[in-house]
Amino acid sequence: MFIEQVEEQLRKMSEADKDRWILAQAKLLDESERQGFLLALSGQKKITYMPDDSEIQAFLEKVEKGEIYVEYEAHYYEFDDDGRFMDDWLSWHNDPCGAMDFLDKVFRGCHDLLLLNEYKAAADILDKVCRMRFQVVESPDSDDFDNDSPFTIEDMIQENMLSVNSSDVGEDWVTAFVRKKDPWDSMELAAAMADIFQEPVCKSINPSMLAGEKLPDQFFVHMRDILDQEIREAEKAVKEGVSDAGFSCGEMVLEKKIERLTHLKSDIESKCLG
Repeated sequence: MFIEQVEEQLRKMSEADKDRWILAQAKLLDESERQGFLLALSGQKKITYMPDDSEIQAFLEKVEKGEIYVEYEAHYYEFDDDGRFMDDWLSWHNDPCGAMDFLDKVFRGCHDLLLLNEYKAAADILDKVCRMRFQVVESPDSDDFDNDSPFTIEDMIQENMLSVNSSDVGEDWVTAFVRKKDPWDSMELAAAMADIFQEPVCKSINPSMLAGEKLPDQFFVHMRDILDQEIREAEKAVKEGVSDAGFSCGEMVLEKKIERLTHLKSDIESKCLG
């Protein structure tokens, strides 16, 4: 209804009236918003506040090279802030490179791209950004450092370093990817979705969210079969890796993968195939 009302008003306005309104809005912008407004006005950007493609690509390259990273910090506390005996360690991650503010704008912008039906643009960005792994370094102020494993977008969300939540990011990624291309080859899309749903940021969403989407024939059958094959391969890897030495870290990762794959397969069988 709102868009129809806007369209009706625009039809009533002369070109001079429209120009005056645009100029009035431009005068109200903060200094930091003006460049984005100009780029949007010239068609170089769809979302005024969102980093452009070159900025996002440069960010991705810096993350890959370790030039943008997160810090791990840990301290021992004998007492908590209220003076109660604690005798424990606390640890967290810092954002010395200012990456989180940048990423918040990217995720917010991708959501707005979906509202504009710019599915390919959103999907191409999310497919890269959501797969990023940040290097972890020790904070100069830390008293300990025992966690240098790669840091994911989901890790950032769990530590409240980003203003988004996993479900919203995952749903935007899946929706944009499915809608970016028509028609899809059924097997191609099924393989892509089986992969995306296993990414950490998608851990709280399931294939049944796609039940109302326009999908190729046999999509859910193909995705179920792909997941089933991955389950068998992971189970074989676990079996071959078990030894008298005990349960290794690699086997724990595989067990977690099997759990997620099994859940995805069950979701499809119970809610999508009937």
